[in-house]
Amino acid sequence: MNNELPLAASTLARGRLHRIEDGRGRLVQCLGGRLWLTQEGERRDIVLEAGDEAPIEHDGLTILSALRDSRYVVLDARAPSAAGARVGLSTH
Repeated sequence: MNNELPLAASTLARGRLHRIEDGRGRLVQCLGGRLWLTQEGERRDIVLEAGDEAPIEHDGLTILSALRDSRYVVLDARAPSAAGARVGLSTH
């Protein structure tokens, strides 16, 4: 018997934003599309492609912006993540 619960992915249309308040300790995984992640208190922004993930390292406001129609999940960072995922870094 499989006791694992499937994760519900969220979708974000190109040009739309998703706000995360006080998300430190969470992990954003991009399942499809392209997301731009910016965090209050962080100098660098992160661009996530399908298969990428990035931790939210600061409380305050984190914004996800869809550079293309995208699918993503926000997990507790202590949860298992996809093996071998890479983080795409981009300074804006």
